[in-house]
Amino acid sequence: MILSLPLPSTSGRLELAPPEEKNDVAVAALRSHPETRRHLPFFPTHLSAEEARVHRLSRVADPTRIDFHILLRAEPSDSSATKFVGMTSISHIEIDTNSCEIGIIVSPDSFREGIATEALYTVLAYAFDERKFYRAAFLTAADNAGMRGWLDKAGATLETLQRSRWYYSEGKFTETCSYSILEDEWANTVKARLEERMNRGAATKV
Repeated sequence: MILSLPLPSTSGRLELAPPEEKNDVAVAALRSHPETRRHLPFFPTHLSAEEARVHRLSRVADPTRIDFHILLRAEPSDSSATKFVGMTSISHIEIDTNSCEIGIIVSPDSFREGIATEALYTVLAYAFDERKFYRAAFLTAADNAGMRGWLDKAGATLETLQRSRWYYSEGKFTETCSYSILEDEWANTVKARLEERMNRGAATKV
């Protein structure tokens, strides 16, 4: 599923845009980047722009997911000049249980710039405030200390540690951790915590 319009972040610095062909080269580089594969080892070691295009198009008609490209605007008020800085998605959408799973990959050269927090705040706000999901889950590698720390500080709940969850090559597996945020937790805790974090980040740049 593809949204017809991008989702702007509250600051206007980012927009979550429908995936476009112009970003296929950047997507291919990000999906196969060693830093990405450090916690997603089943991702390919090499990926061409054509393979990224095929992958993008294969998801367009999938009603259980919504993919976004994370774009950094040159100026908050100008959406015409943007830079690709990552990807996020809402997947495993289940209408019966009103639930979904959320994932994110940020370009390594945009680490520590508040991109993940602002992008995830935007996608969570869309999931809970607009789509009215009851539950959003996150699945991350057990050794991904950065993502696990982010989820803990945001107020997500660690639900399970899954042994040998992701297979990647030659009989090798990696453990994963499953977190979740419920609708009332978003409204009462997580939303405010992320807003506070974004406000602190903005203040340090003034």
